[in-house]
Amino acid sequence: MTTQRTNRTVRSNRLVRAAAMLVAAAGIAFSAAAGPEDQGTKYPVGVTIGDTEVSGIVDSGGTTTLSYEDAKKLGLLDENGDPKKPADGSVSLGGTGGGSVKCHVFNKVKIKVQPKNADGTNNGPAREIEVKVFVPKKPSEQEGDNDAAKARKTNSVVTKVGANVAGATIDGHKLVLNDKETADPKKNERSTGWVQLNHQPQQQAPVQLDDNYEDEIIEETSFALPAHLNGQPVMARMIASPVSCISQQLAMALGIVPVGQAELDFANHSALFTGGLTDMVPDAHQSVVCNYGHAFVEIMTVFGPPIHNQPVAFFILPPSFLPDQNAVVLGGNAYIPENHSGWLDNDTGLFNLMPLIVPCPADFNGDTVVNTLDVLAFLNAYTSGDPRADFNGDTVVNTLDVLAFLNAYNAGCN
Repeated sequence: MTTQRTNRTVRSNRLVRAAAMLVAAAGIAFSAAAGPEDQGTKYPVGVTIGDTEVSGIVDSGGTTTLSYEDAKKLGLLDENGDPKKPADGSVSLGGTGGGSVKCHVFNKVKIKVQPKNADGTNNGPAREIEVKVFVPKKPSEQEGDNDAAKARKTNSVVTKVGANVAGATIDGHKLVLNDKETADPKKNERSTGWVQLNHQPQQQAPVQLDDNYEDEIIEETSFALPAHLNGQPVMARMIASPVSCISQQLAMALGIVPVGQAELDFANHSALFTGGLTDMVPDAHQSVVCNYGHAFVEIMTVFGPPIHNQPVAFFILPPSFLPDQNAVVLGGNAYIPENHSGWLDNDTGLFNLMPLIVPCPADFNGDTVVNTLDVLAFLNAYTSGDPRADFNGDTVVNTLDVLAFLNAYNAGCN
């Protein structure tokens, strides 16, 4: 009892001091110019199961997957790579044949989704959703010519939240992918965040879910999006990685000529592989060098004019890499203009676009209005030691955070 009273007293005193300071002072897109030149930053998100968080990326046109090592950290697999609890099934992801990765299927897994700023800090609260998750089986259960080939398959699956998260409504919010231009025209600042559903997007593009079970064990999930490349109509598949690709044959037909070479990095290669677009198994230790060129992209919308983008960089992939010679893959650098955000709505089959709204730090509760409710929300977080109260980002919650919040609150928002 003594310990409880002491803790309560400390907390109460802390609340009084913070409240006094607050009362005295008071009297939360993708890139157009990116592509092969800019793959380094994906759209970051945290994935939490229980009390453990791992870093991941967003792929609104794919499935939710956990890497082999992250599945161990999050408690779905034991140290030997076997499910701690019986899996709900098995499926093979990726490739159009022998390149597939055998995975466990876990249904109704509760994960917390934590949007992230480009620097890795949290952007708003984490929100929980119950989804299906795919986890690669251990190397000994994969098919391959040798142990190294089997290990590459297991390790090709990265941690990412897919369409069942990006397209879902979570606590009245949608997960948005943001791109903000920087001084470097070839590198944008990528982040994820939440948007309330009462925020009306300005433009909407139709998408179509494409489920392909061509050999009964491979599940391919992507979204088809009508577009024009260099003025010619195409039906593309969209992924949220910042990389766009086109077959060599189609590139020639559309007048996309090589202007240089660039490396297709592991994460983007994995997105193509697990999306069923290529049979070439990615190797984390060896990037693939490909030609690239540029094309003008127009996205067809439901209402209003097409969405025009600046010339987009496309990897030009040879037949050995991209078996479908009519394939066009639009990454985040192609279908969202700079300084915009976007979110997919599974219920309507529309991809929603809106100008990127820079979060206001003082809007602590995220209701788009700065008022005393934000003060109360900050106080509650501060007194409970919530990490969100680390307002100045120095990893310590103390009175300096109160001062930082006060300054932001008094400055207001534009």
